[in-house]
Amino acid sequence: MIAFEKISIVGVGLIGGSVGLALKHKRLCPMVVGIGRRRSSLDKALKMSAVDKVTLNLAEGVKGAGLIIVATPAAKVKEKIAQVSRYAGKGAIIIDVNSAKQDIMRAVTGIMPKGVHFVATHPMAGSENSGISWARGDLFHGSVCIITPDRFTNKEALKKVKNFWQALGTRVFLMSAKAHDEAVARVSHLPHALAYVLCDMVSRKELIMAGSGFRDATRIAKSDPGMWEEIFIQNRKSVLKAISLFEKGLCSIKNDMIREDRPGLSAMLKRAVRKRESID
Repeated sequence: MIAFEKISIVGVGLIGGSVGLALKHKRLCPMVVGIGRRRSSLDKALKMSAVDKVTLNLAEGVKGAGLIIVATPAAKVKEKIAQVSRYAGKGAIIIDVNSAKQDIMRAVTGIMPKGVHFVATHPMAGSENSGISWARGDLFHGSVCIITPDRFTNKEALKKVKNFWQALGTRVFLMSAKAHDEAVARVSHLPHALAYVLCDMVSRKELIMAGSGFRDATRIAKSDPGMWEEIFIQNRKSVLKAISLFEKGLCSIKNDMIREDRPGLSAMLKRAVRKRESID
């Protein structure tokens, strides 16, 4: 099924590059164009066959594209969507892959030219590593992609975008931007914050004793700090609510230990185990 004759990817890093590889492996689009700021990254994407063509020129790259994917770092995504919208042709669909949706949708409201459609998306797939070198054609297989339409979202564009992410192997769910941001704050943004804090609170001498448990719990603390600084700020309201919820849970387990309340402690631990096992 080929829905778009040309797809342009702005930002060919881990996510953008993986989209390109998946498109080419599945033969879903005859022309995939990579657009970026560094020739070295674009050349790497071309060598990996993640794209068919590359360019540093944004206007040239998006010309004639039916779908334009903005996969730039979080700090640049709003600015880049605005730039892309000025060059996109009539009927083009622009999507993002940013993990905070309310902030993006507020910025995009009212700036789309007539006939150009924006659909907010968030593929819940990634890695603690970044860059085109880590891109994989199967990154999205079996993962979840959230789409957050609002009353301005074009229904036909929404349908095409949903089909696009399903073709890449994701399970697509629709929800409001607010519901998305609150849920993602708990299942993604808070865990990253905790991983960073855990690493920061341990001394270098103590790290010598760090075993697999500490490494598993802090793997995501290797993620790009600049990217996560921006995500924490963009979704700060929801992340702060998640932190408060975590503090409440931490106080509960602390009090159970102070009181030596074994039944209370055991009930929480068993409940957590059941939830963790349900996602394996």
